[in-house]
Amino acid sequence: MTDPFQTRLRALSDAELHQYLENHLDYRTDAVEAALAELDRRNLKLSGEDRMRIRAALGQREAVVLARLDHSFVTRLGDTTAARLARIRFVTASMLAVGLGIALTIYLLATPGGANPLGLEPEDSKKYLREMEVFGGKANLLASQIRGAWNGLWHGRNLAVTVGGLTILLALAFWFIATRRTRDLDELQD
Repeated sequence: MTDPFQTRLRALSDAELHQYLENHLDYRTDAVEAALAELDRRNLKLSGEDRMRIRAALGQREAVVLARLDHSFVTRLGDTTAARLARIRFVTASMLAVGLGIALTIYLLATPGGANPLGLEPEDSKKYLREMEVFGGKANLLASQIRGAWNGLWHGRNLAVTVGGLTILLALAFWFIATRRTRDLDELQD
């Protein structure tokens, strides 16, 4: 089985191949190694000093990336990729269980809001809405509706739905970031 970089690099001209090696930090390490092998296959000269410089720069780049990933929170989740992924699933499931449990508790304990003791909300009358539009324009009406909807998210049963939604978003974000970092770390350690 041929390396995909080898097949792609064989189509490049000599000048393009040298350009590829001059901008070696813009490419993956295995692609640059394939370019060096293609250079050897074509019997093109590249000084040993240039080869050392390219390989040193690539090694330094990988060391920086590996150090950054080593200080990532996923390294504290286990020694192997399988252990890390298992703990990521456990933490994600725990976040969902706790957050959705809290949301269910809020939903069950929430009492419906009482009606206005005066009988009518001002926002329900056409006269009030017309006066708001006269004083502040349509933007004032829109801002009032947005503020009312936002404030409604933090009371009663709507709060339970908000907490549940935020829990799901937080758990998905954690799972996505943690699994991606784990796989990046695994790739670099191979």
